[in-house]
Order: sequence, then structure tokens, then C-alpha cells
Amino acid sequence: MYQQSSQQQTACPGTLGSEGARRATGEPRVPGQTPPTPPTTPNPQVKQPGVRRRFTDAKKLEVLTKVARLKSEDNGQIGAYLRSQGLYYATVQRWQALADAGKLGAAKSCPKAKKSRDSLAKDNKALRRKLEQLEKRLAKQEIIIDLQKKLSDMLQMEQELNVCEKRR
Repeated sequence: MYQQSSQQQTACPGTLGSEGARRATGEPRVPGQTPPTPPTTPNPQVKQPGVRRRFTDAKKLEVLTKVARLKSEDNGQIGAYLRSQGLYYATVQRWQALADAGKLGAAKSCPKAKKSRDSLAKDNKALRRKLEQLEKRLAKQEIIIDLQKKLSDMLQMEQELNVCEKRR
């Protein structure tokens, strides 16, 4: 029915009579060759997320001085140094801008910091003094308003008397 050529028979020894047939799984292709090892399964446990690093001002200044020294040497070691520290050059540039503005290494005032008792007492005293002044001013204004009302009533009564006298 089908004739095999002599070339096909001699090209692969051990394949006589197995035309189109598959080899058994795990059978080496070449005598003496070991079969490939099956892939190992990955570790199913979830890795913990990394913790964000926070650099102190002293460490930032140390990195800035080291980068400045490497920049003056000009032999391309900045990248290697930053990789060893796990930093990006953009981060170093931001720190440099802070240092140039004088905000790096300076004592920072925390906006959420509580005032000391002395300053609170001083503020309280000043506010009480201002309250007393405003209360005195309000009392004077009330007296003036009362006088204006009485004067208005007196003038009203005088007008009524004048009107009554004219009618007579």
C-alpha cells in the first residue's frame, strides 16, 4: 500500500515500523538523554507587602553629600550607588530641592502640635480682657439706646401736646 523510502528508514534508527506513531511519554528522544524534569509548582503562600522606608534628615543629607562627591568625580558611579541604596535619582533631586530651600535638616514645626500651657494661659488672659472691654462697650451702647428711646418718647409727648393745644 505505502512504500517507505530507504532514506526514511536510515535517518532515524529505531523508527522502523513506527511511521507516524508517537513515542511513549517519558521516553528519551536520543539514547542516553534524560527526559526533562516536570516544572515545580510555585509557592502558594502570599508574600507580605513591603514596608515603606522613611529616611531621617541626617540620612538624606548623607546621601546628598555622597551623590555630590560622586558627581564631582564624574566617573558614573552615582547610578551604582543609588541602586545599592534602592533609591531613584528623582528622589535625590527632590531632597536636594528641599535642602536648597532650607527645609531639610531644619527643625520642623508640626501643625498638629499642642500649644504649651503657658501660651494657652496667655491667650486665655488676652481673650478675657477683650471680652471685658466689649462688655463695657455694650453696656454704654445700651445706655445710649435707652436715652434715645426716652428722648423720642418725650418728643412724641411734646408733639402730642402741641397738637392738642392747637385744637383748642
